Amino acid sequence: MSFSEELMEILKRELDILLRLKELTFNKTDIIINDQVEELEEIIKKEEELINIMANTEEERINLMDIWGVDINTPLSEVIQKIPEGREDLAYIGEELSKSLEEIQSRNNINSQLINENLQWLDFNMNLLTNAYTPTTYGKGKKGKEAKNSLFDRKV
Repeated sequence: MSFSEELMEILKRELDILLRLKELTFNKTDIIINDQVEELEEIIKKEEELINIMANTEEERINLMDIWGVDINTPLSEVIQKIPEGREDLAYIGEELSKSLEEIQSRNNINSQLINENLQWLDFNMNLLTNAYTPTTYGKGKKGKEAKNSLFDRKV
């Protein structure tokens, strides 16, 4: 098998993995919005599996480049420029890889913001609830008087 054929096969596998990761990432948004914690944990496990597979596949690509005497730090676009056969197919896969990575990164940023907003909302509610049942130390009243079970103090 030639270098370009081997590279094509590896890049196709990487693209397949990224497309599956992208699907999980987009599904994760709906799961975060709907507060489905168990499903979120399942998706995270699937993502971790795919990321490990991707790391192994990327290691294969690096080994292939090393075996064929290509500097492993050479950008994919430069490697494709130097390949005489199958350049168009490799360029297309390279573009799809890049596009998928950008979409995943963008959606992960959205998911991160949603999670942070949920955490802030939970923190706010926890503070509201814990402050509502905490007795005040200042003010009129008898010592030892228990805290009121009201969320809001009606006195102004």
